Amino acid sequence: MDNETGHLGDSKFGEIDSKTCNKGTIIQEFYRDCNVFITGGTGFMGKLLIEKLLRSCPATKKIFIIIRPKRGKSPEERKEKLLNCVIFNSLKATNPIFHEKLVMVSGDISLPNLGLSPLDYEMLTQQVNIIFHLAATVKFDEKMNIAVPINIIGTIETINLCRKCVNLKSMVYVSTAYSNCHLKEIKECFYKPPLEEDVIIKFLPSVDEVIMEVIKPIHGFDARAVSRLKAPFSLSCSVLESGCRRSSSCVGVHQGGIYRVTAEDGEIEVRISISIIYLICVSVAGTLKEPLIGWIDNIYGPIGAVVGIGAGLLRTGIRKADFKSDIIPGDLVINGIIVAAYDVAVR
Repeated sequence: MDNETGHLGDSKFGEIDSKTCNKGTIIQEFYRDCNVFITGGTGFMGKLLIEKLLRSCPATKKIFIIIRPKRGKSPEERKEKLLNCVIFNSLKATNPIFHEKLVMVSGDISLPNLGLSPLDYEMLTQQVNIIFHLAATVKFDEKMNIAVPINIIGTIETINLCRKCVNLKSMVYVSTAYSNCHLKEIKECFYKPPLEEDVIIKFLPSVDEVIMEVIKPIHGFDARAVSRLKAPFSLSCSVLESGCRRSSSCVGVHQGGIYRVTAEDGEIEVRISISIIYLICVSVAGTLKEPLIGWIDNIYGPIGAVVGIGAGLLRTGIRKADFKSDIIPGDLVINGIIVAAYDVAVR
């Protein structure tokens, strides 16, 4: 990163001494003494974001990660598993106590108030300065009663948390271009969804799981309205994006798939507006340079095709020869996410 421009460049990212914390770049100074809250911290993008913040913005005060108990493991046990990931090896060598900045809070984004205890919720509203919302289910054939609570309700609850944070600088909501994958060309704009979020949220409790499984390949609700969207994943994301826009006022559009919006809430006395960056990603592949070259921990998207070809299972494919795939390395996306939080806060 260039000290004057704050440009994100190679893997050095303008490193600063984590002990002396001398004055760094404009991005590093933005994160100095800030408390960060992350949803989806145990996923591929979440791990990269946590590692990047700890390594390149060491003056960050705390990183709160919402995590739900899974398969009988407590949040602290899942934290230990998270830190065993190979991408943290460099941090362990240079700053053995980096893990002290990570604070796990037990919760579930699909529940009211993110499933947080009243004490944890209040603590976050008083301490958090920056929020990164990465949590989502990305399975295209996910059940509606799973996709909607996570992708729609989870984001609504995260925005509600933002509105109550007394010292919030900005929120970054990471979505995907595949929210409108039925379109031949996806432009940098908000599209009208086939259904509003309140309609689909009210619909779910009235349908039992057996019927929900039958309508899993979405043909239900109003067939004319949702026939364009073939998967619950796409429908839930499309509905959510419109809902976020309707509850906020768009004040600008940035090139590169980043949208700046300011949400208004007259009921909150301590804070009546929040700054949100809405960042759209295309297919995300392994890392280009950092923290390791080519690191990936899943087989979604293009990686699944590569694995299938390498294993000899995928031998042929049909595609137009002149079509180009939109694929971006994971570490470049993370750089954009980190800068996006700064950009919307200072503009």
